[in-house]
Amino acid sequence: MGKIILIQHCQSEHHINNMSGGWTDTPLTEFGRKQAKTLGRKLKELVDSNDDYVLYSSDLLRALQTAEIVGRELGLDVIKDKSLREINTGVAAGKTKDWARANRNPRTRNGFDLDYQEFQDGESWREFYSRVCSCMDRIYESEKTKNLMIVTHGGTLGYILAWWMKFEPEMIVNAYFSSSVGGVTILSQNSFQQNVVNKFNDTSHFDLLNSHERT
Repeated sequence: MGKIILIQHCQSEHHINNMSGGWTDTPLTEFGRKQAKTLGRKLKELVDSNDDYVLYSSDLLRALQTAEIVGRELGLDVIKDKSLREINTGVAAGKTKDWARANRNPRTRNGFDLDYQEFQDGESWREFYSRVCSCMDRIYESEKTKNLMIVTHGGTLGYILAWWMKFEPEMIVNAYFSSSVGGVTILSQNSFQQNVVNKFNDTSHFDLLNSHERT
């Protein structure tokens, strides 16, 4: 296996219109599309033209649209995979953040609870991590001779990183990897076959774009 490049989707409508995340299916904003274009150009510089990459994406619009824009820059088709979605928020999907805060299930213990199901018909954190690990095991096995590029969501990206570091479920109780919209994370293996995090949540490609947005 070569490199794995993880990308958090760019700015989505739910970031600016008070909608909840999770399985709420919102498209990119206009600024998010600009971010994705900038990201694609950066990746084109970063990726060796001789490297064989396969581009996977969550099927939710905000990730899929990011992947399609990046894919056009790199000449890659997008493979959609529902298992790369953010945590399933059940009945909160399509609802506002205010509704979600008022209707989440009560907590039965303090701190992070792996088996807490925040919303009816949704996933617990343990179920979410299990889904992400199973998805990555499947993709890793099927594409083991190629480099991977994966466009997904913040929570999913953090759990892919935990999968790469071979975390048991109980280990994510005390650790979380927080990434940003459009952030790029690069994973590889060294000569000792150790799993390496070469870069985490790099957003430097947005510096010029963000400065233009402020002026």
